[in-house]
Amino acid sequence: MSSHVIFGAGLIGSYIGACMHQLGVNVALVCRPAIKHKLLSEVTLTDYQENYANVTGLNFLDIDVLARLKPNQLECDFLWLTVKCHGVAQAVRDIAPLVSDKTVILCCQNGLGSEKPVQNAFPNNVVLRVMVPFNVVELKTGHLHRGSQGQLTIEQTTNGQVSETLQKILNSALLPVALTHDMQALLWAKLQLNLGNSINALADIPVKNMLQQRGYRLVIATLMRELLAVTNELGIELPKVTTLPAKMVPYVLKLPNFLFTLVANKMLAVDPNVRTSMWWDMSQGKPTEIRYLNGAVVSAAERLGQEAPANKRIVALIESLTSTHGAKKDLAYLSRPISAKQLQDLIRKP
Repeated sequence: MSSHVIFGAGLIGSYIGACMHQLGVNVALVCRPAIKHKLLSEVTLTDYQENYANVTGLNFLDIDVLARLKPNQLECDFLWLTVKCHGVAQAVRDIAPLVSDKTVILCCQNGLGSEKPVQNAFPNNVVLRVMVPFNVVELKTGHLHRGSQGQLTIEQTTNGQVSETLQKILNSALLPVALTHDMQALLWAKLQLNLGNSINALADIPVKNMLQQRGYRLVIATLMRELLAVTNELGIELPKVTTLPAKMVPYVLKLPNFLFTLVANKMLAVDPNVRTSMWWDMSQGKPTEIRYLNGAVVSAAERLGQEAPANKRIVALIESLTSTHGAKKDLAYLSRPISAKQLQDLIRKP
C-alpha cells in the first residue's frame, strides 16, 4: 500500500489526513505536539452537508525524530505539504528524510508560487499543486468540521496516472476530490475568493456574518476588481470555483442585501462557525499569508505597470496590526474589529 505523509498538519492537514485514514489509506501526520495531543485518541469529522465519521488510531511522525534522520532515510510515496506559504522554506529542509526520487510532493498552499522552492530543492521529483477551497474549523477538541463547499483539486500530471490514482483513492463525501489541467488559472480564481480572508480577519466576525453586510462586501468587491484587471492583462480566463463566473462575483457582492441573499444563496451556504485562516493566524499572534494573497495582486500589478491601491492598503493594515515593531503611523488609529465604513474610507484614500 502506498504511504502518505501530511507534513505541517494544522486544521486543513489534519482534516485531510483523518479523511485518508478513515478510507483505509496508509497515512501519518507531522504536526505540533499540541495538535497531536488533541487528535491522538479519536477524531470526529463532520461537514456542512451533515456527513460524519469517527476516526481512531491516527499515525504520527515526530518532527524531532525527523530532524535526526538522514535524507531519504524514512521515505514515503506521497508527501502532502500543508504548511503556510511562509513556512515552505523551512519545510523544504525538514522534509528531506521523507523524500526519495519516487516521492510525489503535493503543495497545498494558498497564494501563488509557493511550490517553486520545493521544485528547486527536489528537481527530480514530481511536484503537484493542490487547491483546497474549503474551510475547516475545530468545533471542540478533536472535532474537525468542513464548513464550506468545494472540491480538493489536484494538478493533473502529464500522463494523468498519478493524479487520477489519487482521485480514485481519496474522493469521498467528506473529502470530494477533483483534477485540473490548468492549475495556474484555478489558483488565480481561488486567490480572488481568498482576498476576503484579510477582510474577515479585520472584521473579526464569522465569514457568513461578514458576507451578510454589504459594507464589507463592497470592500471585497474592490479588491477583486483589482485582481481581475491583472488577470485580464495576463490573458488568464478564470474558471468558476463558485456557482457564479469569476467576473460576476464583484457585481453580485455589490448588490443590496435583499438581492444578494436571493442571488448568492449558495455563497451564504457557509457554516456560521467558519472564519478564515488569516483570522486564526491573527488571533493566535502568528504570521499571516497576506504577502501571498493580497500582496500577490499588488506585486503582479506592479510588474505589469498597473496599480492595486486597495489591496496595497489592506496589506499595510494587516502588517501594521501584526508587526512586532508597532503599528505604522498612518494606521495606528485602527484596531480590530474594524468596521466596514472604516475599511471603505481606508481604501478610498489617495
